[in-house]
Amino acid sequence: MKKKNTLVGKAKSSMTAILLVLLAAGWLCALYSMTVDRDLRDQTALIRSADIFLEDKLYIRAVNVYLQALSDYQTENNAQIEETLADIYREGGMWDAYYELLADRISAGRAGADEYLELAQYYLDSGNSAYAVRYLEQGCSVFPDDQELTALDESARYEVSKTETVYQSVGTASSDYYFPAFDGEKWGYILENGRTALDFQYEEALRFSGSYAVVKLDGVYTLIDKNGYWNAVDKNGLDEVTSICGTRIVGVRDGSCGIYSNTFSRLSAEEYEDVCLNADGSAFVRKNGKWALLDEKLQPVTDYIFTDVAKNSFGEAFYGGYAVVADEQGYYLIRADGEPCFDARFAAAKGIESGLVAVSDGNGLWGYCDETGELVVDFRYEDAKSFSGRLGAVRYAGKWGYINKYDTMVIANEYEDASPFQGRIALVRDEQGYVSLLELEHYDIYMNEQGEA
Repeated sequence: MKKKNTLVGKAKSSMTAILLVLLAAGWLCALYSMTVDRDLRDQTALIRSADIFLEDKLYIRAVNVYLQALSDYQTENNAQIEETLADIYREGGMWDAYYELLADRISAGRAGADEYLELAQYYLDSGNSAYAVRYLEQGCSVFPDDQELTALDESARYEVSKTETVYQSVGTASSDYYFPAFDGEKWGYILENGRTALDFQYEEALRFSGSYAVVKLDGVYTLIDKNGYWNAVDKNGLDEVTSICGTRIVGVRDGSCGIYSNTFSRLSAEEYEDVCLNADGSAFVRKNGKWALLDEKLQPVTDYIFTDVAKNSFGEAFYGGYAVVADEQGYYLIRADGEPCFDARFAAAKGIESGLVAVSDGNGLWGYCDETGELVVDFRYEDAKSFSGRLGAVRYAGKWGYINKYDTMVIANEYEDASPFQGRIALVRDEQGYVSLLELEHYDIYMNEQGEA
């Protein structure tokens, strides 16, 4: 009996606790409702007083009261207050306050696509394109289907600056922008700002691959670092070094190509008509006019079945697991195992860089396909080079420029030649034959967000 009374007592205690909680919740709801009603009432009074100032076009006084109503209270009126303030700022020519309001609305996640567009355009017009592209990127992420935002974003994305040089021959750069350059007598290396990095003293100079490059000095091939110090000397009597990739080079002796380490040690006794090294360690080799693919251990992946291998601006064939090759039917893409990516064939193609592949229809016109062989940009250009990142160099009306993935010319076609972009830098040639370096002004902003420009 005592146990039963205890259970009844506990039940009554639990019920009492529940009732107290419900009662407290009711009081809190009532109190919150009273507070909201009071806030709404007090804010409405402020709005009415501001409306009177506005009727007399006393903009400053009206603005101050509206701002007070906006900052002191959070009610259903706030959205309308912001719209009223925007109208006042526009009508009164208070542009700094207007754009500050747009920025606040964007920051709070209340802005529409038109507001992102308007604020970005303001910064573009005022010369502060770095701010513009940040708002455009935000706007495109919130409103990915807005065509006006996308178009303006693409336009701002590819703003470039140009550094002119006095050189007519400039080679492919390393990842940190050491460019081999020829001054008319000797080769040396320049930086992205056009300044000399290593003196012009070499008979030949290949691009830096990682920390090292191969140069020819006093008739002998040597491996140098970025200070110009020697790290290895050729003792094989090579007639030519045609490429360097990672820790390997292609050396030519008595008309035959061999694969060597970058310290000039022979890696294979095999001799070839030509060799194309790849950054993944694989290599394409040619014998009797046909190419085969070797793996990183220089063992055959395929037979000698390819009629051509398309090299990119680095002198390599593979990028991102794909390479452009040809057979008797035409050009196509293969994977690292040598298997084709699709059945279609193209009359001609350029080496893959890091995006869409430049392909030709056989009638002298060029377009772009993706890794599935689908034509993404129609055949309409006089020439083209494969996309690097989001840009493709094309020749149109006799001049070279750059298109984006929407087939819009975003860097004007005004150059005699143009190379694919390497990161933020591309080489272009003017009518006098001199090379300039184009730099994407906002590359770092887009790179930080997407991993590539």
